[in-house]
Amino acid sequence: MQTLKRRDFLKLAALAGTAVIAAACVPKPAEPTAAPKDDGETKTEATKAPTAKPEPTKAEATTAPKASEFQGEILFGVQGFMPTSEVENPDPKAPKREAMAVLRKEWQDIHPGVTIKFMQAPSGDYFSWLTTQLIGGTGPDIYWLWLSSLNQYSEEGKAVPLDDYLELPNKYTPEDSSPWKEHFKAPFLTFAKLNHWGGVPLDLVATGVYANIDMLKEVGIDLKIEIDPQLASPKSWAVMIDWCKKLKDAGYIAMSAGAGIINQWWITGVLSDQFLNGWLEKYDVLNYNKQVLEILQVGNLSQEEVVHAYHCMGLDVFKAPEVRAMFQLIKDWAQYMPAGFANPDFGAPMELFLTGGLGMVWDGSWSVGTILQDNRRQFEFTSFWLPPVTKESSEYAPDPVILPMGVGGYGSTTYGLNPTTIAKGAVDICVDWLMWITTPEHDEMIVNEVPSTIPSHKKAKSLPEVENLFVGETRLKAGGYHPISGPYGWFGWQEDKWGDLLRREETLYFMDEIDEETFFTNLKTEGEVLAKEVIRKAAIQYSDEGTWDLTQWQCEIKL
Repeated sequence: MQTLKRRDFLKLAALAGTAVIAAACVPKPAEPTAAPKDDGETKTEATKAPTAKPEPTKAEATTAPKASEFQGEILFGVQGFMPTSEVENPDPKAPKREAMAVLRKEWQDIHPGVTIKFMQAPSGDYFSWLTTQLIGGTGPDIYWLWLSSLNQYSEEGKAVPLDDYLELPNKYTPEDSSPWKEHFKAPFLTFAKLNHWGGVPLDLVATGVYANIDMLKEVGIDLKIEIDPQLASPKSWAVMIDWCKKLKDAGYIAMSAGAGIINQWWITGVLSDQFLNGWLEKYDVLNYNKQVLEILQVGNLSQEEVVHAYHCMGLDVFKAPEVRAMFQLIKDWAQYMPAGFANPDFGAPMELFLTGGLGMVWDGSWSVGTILQDNRRQFEFTSFWLPPVTKESSEYAPDPVILPMGVGGYGSTTYGLNPTTIAKGAVDICVDWLMWITTPEHDEMIVNEVPSTIPSHKKAKSLPEVENLFVGETRLKAGGYHPISGPYGWFGWQEDKWGDLLRREETLYFMDEIDEETFFTNLKTEGEVLAKEVIRKAAIQYSDEGTWDLTQWQCEIKL
């Protein structure tokens, strides 16, 4: 199985979505540098007014893909949905998949002379391998990548633009004459920067809370009643904390956020949308990028806008009471978590949950299969998304409440076409195959075979065990964004110096080894330096790879 280096993963998972194989969907910061792109934290498209790029070579869509004109073999890089029968030395304990093989046989029966050959990328660094293949004009005809990355690749000549094809109806759903692009769940239609699509999605990924129904019932909490069906969560953060308190008082470990509380942006990203929402009206002032749709800029606070507000508009993120209140809320929550939760490599929460030692765990939709199949689990479970923060928990909570947006989206399985398919004359037949596997019935058949994600097609049914996790994804902004760039996307990103600093100081603060004032003083001491470094890396005035135009700022920056 191909693996990704973590930094390369972050570079790939722009906008949304996302989703990491273990850490799920990481947000997309504003492209300063090697600062990684990601799946969905906030609007962070570069705000440079870039020079025009030549249009990528496009394959013209026919009225319907001319499937019969091509004869030969199509190499399909299936990746996560690879049939078990096609895997060399499969893990005998792993769930079995065969849906894609069944659909291939049916499709080949109606396309004589055409063969779909499944392939799995070699073990190692997938990103480097794929890049080498695309540059060299080799590799699979259809390959896997995140939707946001494939959209970008279609603008760079590394994926066939599918815009025209997505305007056609899906030939395999004759009862639905709407454009193919309208068959997919939001936020697909707003995912491309200028309505350019390079991929067709098969599923969406999410994170959320799995809960031990039996354990909570023992302390007087009936989740079948207490989870609000409209919110797919407890009614408020205060209610969830009350559950944690009751579990702790009964001698149980109440909850774990896994690595998400410290080592990812998840919790600060979700809470920033609520605690820092007032920043939008004040600081959302740099919406000048002509290469990005207006709906992806206005109403979203990018990394550039946070850095601009810090340098030019008097925003002191280290003293802002709403920032301090947000971190205090997380610190109060941490007291209900297991020992070791702050360790970067803490991997025990799911084990604790499965063996009945943990009441609730924040994890990904990819874990539901493990939970369902683990024979050590002797309890009924359910899932829910995080509840909104109300005034009962913090005076800085918004009123009216803002419903928490999801950590996930189109960061899982999307397929694009290698540009070599144009010369090969295989674009139509490849699109035909993608239409075949994205009918409601076929999408449902593939995705639900092993519980992990939900089908991307609007009419495909989701498994009830994971459905609640995805309510947050329905609240994501255009493009799969969280509207506010949270702390991990301020003066760098979680994989660089800023991320290291934030993780280190959070750990000490949440574990009561330093107080609040020391926490923010330490962040400010090093953060002031990094707030300038990020400009050196991100501004076109200082870097050939820059994307921020300082002439658009309200103050003169000299470094």
